[in-house]
Amino acid sequence: MNSRISRRQALALFGALALPADLVLGASATNSAPASTPPPEDRGRSTPDLGNVQELIEWLRREHGPRLSYLDPQWTSLIAWKRAARKIFLEHLSYNPKPLPLTAETVSREQRAGFTIETVKIRATPAYDIPAKVLVPTGRKGRLPGVLALHCHSGQYLWGHEKAVSSPQDSPLLTEFRDRVYGRPYAEVLARRGYVVVVSDAFYFGARRLRVEELDPATAPRDAREALRTLAALKPGSREWLAEFNRLCGQYEQLTAKTIFAAGATWPGILCRDEMRTVDYLCSRPDVDRNRIGCVGLSVGGLRTTHLIAADPRIKAACVTGWMPEFGELFRNYIRSHTWMAYIPGLYRSLDFPDAAALLAPGPLLVQQCSRDNLYPLSAMQGSIEKLKRIYAKAGVPERFRGSFHDEPHSFRPAMQDEAFEWMDRWL
Repeated sequence: MNSRISRRQALALFGALALPADLVLGASATNSAPASTPPPEDRGRSTPDLGNVQELIEWLRREHGPRLSYLDPQWTSLIAWKRAARKIFLEHLSYNPKPLPLTAETVSREQRAGFTIETVKIRATPAYDIPAKVLVPTGRKGRLPGVLALHCHSGQYLWGHEKAVSSPQDSPLLTEFRDRVYGRPYAEVLARRGYVVVVSDAFYFGARRLRVEELDPATAPRDAREALRTLAALKPGSREWLAEFNRLCGQYEQLTAKTIFAAGATWPGILCRDEMRTVDYLCSRPDVDRNRIGCVGLSVGGLRTTHLIAADPRIKAACVTGWMPEFGELFRNYIRSHTWMAYIPGLYRSLDFPDAAALLAPGPLLVQQCSRDNLYPLSAMQGSIEKLKRIYAKAGVPERFRGSFHDEPHSFRPAMQDEAFEWMDRWL
């Protein structure tokens, strides 16, 4: 086999990534508590997804393994490493829109018990605004800590901020989903604890979703036409309609990602820069202490948290839930389980996920793993925790990192939230 392969060829081998909704939607709702020790290693799957091609993938993994970890002996200064690593990370995002003057329109206000909800639109680029809900505690004086609450993927595209914030108009299907995965609208719990909380709709979700119901089957890609006709025949909002809607949005992720990449950007770049713009907004508010900004998220929300703390030094404390594997451990059988939103071309040659998260150091980081999570091999979750422990120890602040395992499927249940919020209380 020819051992010389171009970067473009290597990147092409990873193929389309898609998050199967059943891994999350089928999760049971049980009480969680940090396990004293991680459970036994899972057996995984015996046959690699790519069969005979796996040999090439493993060679690529070895050749292109991360070379910019703080654990490398060349790095003796945390500051110098962060300067070099953050520069590389931002370059790989391949998305840096020309900054616009920061403006935000407040669309409405709603008073709730213990907090006010502001509906805002944050100007991001000439092409779009970022819709968000801002939860402001009542009866608090002075500048308060602020938190970005980043919603999950979960194969549910119709909802964005709704996954973390309730409304009297919530459908039974939304309430069922939120109760199963979160147990409660957790952004509201944070607000009642005294945080100004921002929950935005990420690109491709909620108000920013792909409106597949408006696509014309006659001109759609051939493999989507029958599904679009099926969707049009179903009652909007019904369980059957929602399932078909989500399936179509998942199918269109590949075309969306391909088009974004062809346009010279990356999907994670769009998400991360939007998060940074939301931090701009949060720091501009007169009721927020810009020196006490935190971030928390589940699943893709955890991935978005990881990318944000890698990109933006204004984040002072964070909790990543249900997304912190060693990336190379996914190549055999788990890439299939993840979305194009996770894919930053070429980054793996420099930084793994725990390396990117470590750019928060010496800022405090909590990583919560779900021991019954089918999206990652247990070895990948354990490995990332151990790596982050070593990084924070080398940085001289071992007490500022915590990795906990919860006896849960992929979720962010109330006991996990309590641990995360106590972490924020301690450090913000």
